[in-house]
Amino acid sequence: MIIRINVVGASFLLLLYRFIFFRKRDNGTMSPFRTPEAGSQTTIERVGPKMVAWVWLLVLGLGWASAASAADVVVKGQQLEGSVVGVTAEGVQFQTIYGEGKIVIPWTDVEMIQSEKEFEVLYGEAEIVEGRIWGLKDDALLVGESSDRATPIPLDQIYRSITREDYEESRLEALRARYRYWTANFDLSAGYTDATTDTSTLATNFELRRKKTPTEFYFGAFYLFGTTKNKGEDRITNQNRVFGRTRLDYDLSDRLFSFGLVSAEYDEIQSLSIRTDPTVGLGYRFIMREKLKLSGRTGPGYVYQRYFGGGTESFFTILFGGDLEADLPYGSKFKWTAEYLPSVEEWTDDYIIRTNADWTMPIIGWLNFKISVTNIYNNRPADGADRNSFATLTGISWQF
Repeated sequence: MIIRINVVGASFLLLLYRFIFFRKRDNGTMSPFRTPEAGSQTTIERVGPKMVAWVWLLVLGLGWASAASAADVVVKGQQLEGSVVGVTAEGVQFQTIYGEGKIVIPWTDVEMIQSEKEFEVLYGEAEIVEGRIWGLKDDALLVGESSDRATPIPLDQIYRSITREDYEESRLEALRARYRYWTANFDLSAGYTDATTDTSTLATNFELRRKKTPTEFYFGAFYLFGTTKNKGEDRITNQNRVFGRTRLDYDLSDRLFSFGLVSAEYDEIQSLSIRTDPTVGLGYRFIMREKLKLSGRTGPGYVYQRYFGGGTESFFTILFGGDLEADLPYGSKFKWTAEYLPSVEEWTDDYIIRTNADWTMPIIGWLNFKISVTNIYNNRPADGADRNSFATLTGISWQF
């Protein structure tokens, strides 16, 4: 462990040095200690052995306190300056003294670790251990109230960690710890215009996810309603859409996965009574970085559509889809999804293309600002309906 003397300690030591090794002249000034000359009226401030012992105890105490106050992380023989802010199965989340933001250090590069902060470390199926981090031993992280009573946690079983302060002060963090594999968000967007043409829009979106290797479950429901009213005319509906989806992924390897999904949609403006398209297939994760993920998926499916008036259409399809997730500066996130569902028999004339993109920016705590864009293109729509349906929404998002 490297001993550091902090600024306060260094200042105190300088004062002690001046007190011990400097003498006081007759005129009140200080000069280095020397044996007094014969006949001199100078008074010597002598220091006894007890004072010297107390000084050395203070020096050692300051050095020990300063060393204990720093988080120790040694990577490839070099001790890092900063603090541990969390741990995951991938590595140590570390914040350096040189700037804001945190870095993730893989466990394979960490030779030694201790923390000043106390953490709630979530691991296994539903286990949790609280205390300081005391080190590594046999591919396990030692966490507990003291080094001799620390619990070894296998590195590959760590889910995530929370500081004890955040855990005790935030009810939301306590819920997240209890339902550690679940995440959810509820979005709300509304708009109103009062002019020659009055408009009003309301949109809600709810998404629920459960991710626990080797499975990932998703459920989402979206509703959009909008009206317009020209001066002297009746109010008309220009948006009335409901969309729902559920999807289950199963990992076959780190990059390869199987999936099954079912979507259902209603759109009054497109004269669509119902559209559903169950699909199964395989997917592959092309990019698996901490801040960037890109995957593609494909598989056979079936599309069924019923329009107002009783008309129906159905066809077998081969789904081609992709998903992108990116972490951007200031904690913002970008997500993009695209799907292409062509008819097996008439793939150039009968197909559906769905795209959705959203960008979120943290406001405070669990509250985010969100912008989303949705586009659905049906190359063979109902009579009198446009092929394309496009919507942009701006609002707030509560994330759990």
